[in-house]
Amino acid sequence: MGPAAPAAGRAGGRPRPGGRVAARRRDGRGVRAVAARRPAPAEGPLERALARFGHEAFRPGQREALEALMSGRDVLTVLPTGAGKSLIFQLAAELLEGPVVVVSPLIALMRDQIDSLEEVGVEAARIDSSRGDRVRRREAARLASGEVRIAYCTPEQLEDDAMAEALAGARPALLAVDEAHALSHWGRSFRPAFLGVGAAAERLGRPPILALTATAGPWVREDIVDTLRMRDPATIVRGIDRPELRLEVTRVERVVDELRAIGRLLVGDPGDPGAPAPLEGKGIVYTRTTRAARETARWLRDRGVAADYYHGRRSARDRERVQEAFDRGEVRVVVATNAFGLGVDVPDVRFVIHRHAPGDLEAYWQEAGRAGRDGAPARCVLVYRPAALGQAAFMGGTPVVTREDVAALAEALAGDGGGRSQRALAEAAGMSAGRVARAVELLEDTGLVARRRGRVRAAGPIDPAAVPLVDEARREAYEESRIDVMRAYCETDGCRREFVLNFFGEELAERCGNCDNDDRPPDPAEATEAPPGIVVGAAVRHPAFGRGTVQHVGDGAITVMFDDEGYRSLSAELVAEEGLLRPE
Repeated sequence: MGPAAPAAGRAGGRPRPGGRVAARRRDGRGVRAVAARRPAPAEGPLERALARFGHEAFRPGQREALEALMSGRDVLTVLPTGAGKSLIFQLAAELLEGPVVVVSPLIALMRDQIDSLEEVGVEAARIDSSRGDRVRRREAARLASGEVRIAYCTPEQLEDDAMAEALAGARPALLAVDEAHALSHWGRSFRPAFLGVGAAAERLGRPPILALTATAGPWVREDIVDTLRMRDPATIVRGIDRPELRLEVTRVERVVDELRAIGRLLVGDPGDPGAPAPLEGKGIVYTRTTRAARETARWLRDRGVAADYYHGRRSARDRERVQEAFDRGEVRVVVATNAFGLGVDVPDVRFVIHRHAPGDLEAYWQEAGRAGRDGAPARCVLVYRPAALGQAAFMGGTPVVTREDVAALAEALAGDGGGRSQRALAEAAGMSAGRVARAVELLEDTGLVARRRGRVRAAGPIDPAAVPLVDEARREAYEESRIDVMRAYCETDGCRREFVLNFFGEELAERCGNCDNDDRPPDPAEATEAPPGIVVGAAVRHPAFGRGTVQHVGDGAITVMFDDEGYRSLSAELVAEEGLLRPE
């Protein structure tokens, strides 16, 4: 989801003002219906609520998600940027019996969505670390009294016992988790509080859970469901494709060539009359490190490009200054780490360049998708240096719990019947907060520890040798394989858009004609012949790797996401000759 575009509006932007509520009533089913001053476009409570927010029709996936929530089901939605994800829980707040608690990763994202709601006369509470205890308590009280129907909070607020109790007292009818891919990508690294959201749902009375994201492949979807402890969720995946984005990869072999490639893209090559014209408009250059962001911005400024850099270690004032200058067009290029994106809504970004390949395709598609939000053509260019991918895997990996970790945690809990907070456990066990959060999650699932009022205690003796670590082995296999998928995208000779869509479980009827590989006509000799039944999305079984799902067929290979082994690329010829994949 575009962090500052709250899904309302005809094109996924800010909602139109208008349609203020004149009266509210409850129908016989207890559904909270809304009567608007202007005539509703259709009869049902969903349409009346939609008109309340200034819309005439639902976008793909919105109605299905709302209907599932209204029936009491958990829902996982994967909808593209600007497709109206946040409108789902905003409408739910009008339709459900109780209020909605929204867990959001960034304060800036919450502020923008609240500002958008105010434009249509809807107030919302905001509970985060930037506000004092008194203000936070007051905001929770507003939710409990019914003064507001939506409360936004960061995941860390749900770890606070008093705040969790206050929110539970409001009897929420829905817990919405925005940017839910952060559970998987961030929760086990630098935002361990995300891992506690599933447990927090129980403390809130276990309302239905709505998880929303713009990018989540099959593995991350499964991880979101498991981490949030969702129950038989309705999974709604719509419109991963962004046809306005042109996809390109530029391969280089040396570090110095990375900057030269970016220079050719942004300022051209005066020494080569046949060189293509430089990119026009403003855009983003993503780097892996803060040092590379500073270096690249300085290099571009030296060549006459209005550039600045953005990363999480800069002061809040500097980050805000860079973002505002970019919005106004005073800065043409922002060179940034992945800290730039969530909470930033700039519709007219004409290009996104990656100096370094991210560690997985989901992260790449999330960042590349920040171009062309206005629907106009935009270019996404990845500068690919093969030797750099190993570093991406190392920096992007999430901790995997070992038996040594379990032993350290067991020792820290021994003899402490009252339990400890996760922060105290991390200090006592000498482990990172992310690793402790994952270990506690694992031990809680097996019944060996229990959490109550923010404290973790052992439910009995913990024998590290007896703790099952099968899921951790699966996670390790996935972590190791995701970089192979990123490498395969960079090196494919086939249609890049088809590769991306296949990864997310969608098919493309024909070559897109809008990627660098599609600039050349297809060679029939390069076509990949797969055995009958081996198509994208098919469930298959391999004699060694077990069960999996076909993700991509092309480049002479068949890529399968195996349940226990992660992504594997198999020779299509060998699969056919030896019958290595059997449809299930």
